[in-house]
Amino acid sequence: MQLLAIALYNAAGDRQIIRFRPGELNVITGISKTGKSALLDIFEFCLGRSTITMPVGPISDTVAWYGLLVQLAGGRAFVGRPAGRLGAASSSRAMLEFGADLDVPWFDDLEVNADAATVREQLGRLIGIDENRMAGAFGMQGLEANLGHAVLLCLQGQGEVANRNQLFHRQNEENVARAIQDTLPYFLGAWPADQALKRQELTNARRALRRAQAELTTAERLNQDIEVGLRSLLDEAYAQGLVESPDVTGRGAVIEVLRRAVEAPSDELPLEENHLARARELERQRDQLRRRLRELADDKALLDDQRSEEADYQRVVNTQIARLQSLDLLGSPTGDATYCAVCGSELPEPDPTAEELRTAAEQLAQQLSDVEATRPRRQTVLAELNEQTDEVRQQLRTVEGALAGLTAAAAGGDLIRHRADERAFTRGRIDQYLSSIRATESDALRRLQHAVTNAERRVAELEAALDPERVQDELTSRLAVIGNDMTRYAHRLELEHTAGSVRLDLARLTVVTDTDSGPAPLMRIGSGENWVGYHIAAHLALHGFFTRRDRPVPRLLMLDQPTQVFYPSDVEIREGVPAGDETRATVRRLYELLRDFVAEFSPHMQLIVCDHANLPEEWFQTAVRENWRDGRKLIPDSWIDAASASE
Repeated sequence: MQLLAIALYNAAGDRQIIRFRPGELNVITGISKTGKSALLDIFEFCLGRSTITMPVGPISDTVAWYGLLVQLAGGRAFVGRPAGRLGAASSSRAMLEFGADLDVPWFDDLEVNADAATVREQLGRLIGIDENRMAGAFGMQGLEANLGHAVLLCLQGQGEVANRNQLFHRQNEENVARAIQDTLPYFLGAWPADQALKRQELTNARRALRRAQAELTTAERLNQDIEVGLRSLLDEAYAQGLVESPDVTGRGAVIEVLRRAVEAPSDELPLEENHLARARELERQRDQLRRRLRELADDKALLDDQRSEEADYQRVVNTQIARLQSLDLLGSPTGDATYCAVCGSELPEPDPTAEELRTAAEQLAQQLSDVEATRPRRQTVLAELNEQTDEVRQQLRTVEGALAGLTAAAAGGDLIRHRADERAFTRGRIDQYLSSIRATESDALRRLQHAVTNAERRVAELEAALDPERVQDELTSRLAVIGNDMTRYAHRLELEHTAGSVRLDLARLTVVTDTDSGPAPLMRIGSGENWVGYHIAAHLALHGFFTRRDRPVPRLLMLDQPTQVFYPSDVEIREGVPAGDETRATVRRLYELLRDFVAEFSPHMQLIVCDHANLPEEWFQTAVRENWRDGRKLIPDSWIDAASASE
């Protein structure tokens, strides 16, 4: 996107059109108070900003519509914005029109057919801003980059281009600095072009993984319940005389035995002569299992008591060892142990010698080591006891389930009066249970496990593609390239502190020069000439990178009053040439850099400069589009007179 024209309309339908040439250096020169600075406000407003920032006075009193004609890759677009109600602070109404050979329309053709958000969305998509959502600075939720964020990189207002505390347009406004930090990595290409899609894919993949894991967990739990259920039905079938023996191992074998019991003809089933005997057998098994559970619980309690006692013992021994270690502060044992080493009085019984105490400390340490050696074995035994406890509990549930089945059958004795009917009742329960499970549960589990594995692999692939460390490496690499160009431009402008490298600090949104005394941020570099120079070096380097990499940023940079620090007097401003050979050389050096930068990237880069400068060189005069001196300015006097007459 490059700018072809800015158009103003008054209520009478008159037009004021300022035209620009794409792919070239365009200069609007003039004295103060002619409306040069308002061009940046008009440009930003037409490209979707809702806040009205045009200065109060002739512009707000006379202009009814603002218009912008831009060149796109596939044609042209005209954006119109009504000036808004008198005194309004914001407006969202807009006009948007596209055409291959579109020109600035007449006043009667202006109509509201869109809003500010539509302008940003459609123009942003046409210059290549894809759907995206950036990762925020410092781990915060990021923004979705749009045309408004790209425009922040294309403007340098009069109070910004020479500001040592502010590098980017509107950086000092609330949330704007963070927006630049969040979206600049996208515009630099550090984020992949399909980042938003991959982030959505990652969200979906993680959701699919959680769902697959939940299904697998449920299936595994049901699989364990099936084992208990099958074993319970097998014992019940045995109690009813439907199977010859409950000693069947393996799920498949149990299912097959139960299926035969269900399908076997009634007259082929063996008759049960001692129904109560089977119940007593199950009760005996239940009692044995309960006793076994109590034994296992006692063994675990014993080991827990031993662990507690060992812990108490270790604390006591460690305390004693710590006290005895103070002996290391003494030298070799000397003197008579029958006398006190402090006061020299004779002792009724000799104290232990230091050597004896050292020996006692070594013995305690050895005992402590022996206690530590028993820990791994105890942990192993505890694990074995826990495993045995789980197994016995499962067996107990199986037996209790069989007994419950027998009890249910007995409770229904009034309805099921004959033994054959009781067997039929049990066969029906078995048949219903078998129909609710699949004989190939192991195959189903394998499929679920395979689904979880695939989901985990997909999540890992997407996380690797969106790895923050890799993105940071990509960003660092791009900033290094930009820093090289910044250094080159700073040398050409003969700025101070360029002995080392010059770089862009994204965390603080400033320029940093690496000097022998350490890094120096822009705010610590003196003189307005350096502030302007480093601003221009940074933005030229950024736009050079955007252009070479074909990034979705408008191919233009607008600078307002870049040479303001070199025009201290009204005479110099009116003439457009600063006084002093050194100052003129500095201004000429700056504009020669702008000229050569555009030539290097022609026709893909456009520079628009609103300035006091009006150098006599032919190449400069060729770049001048408007010279607002001798009564010429953005708002014609006739518009002001007409507005005054209508009041």
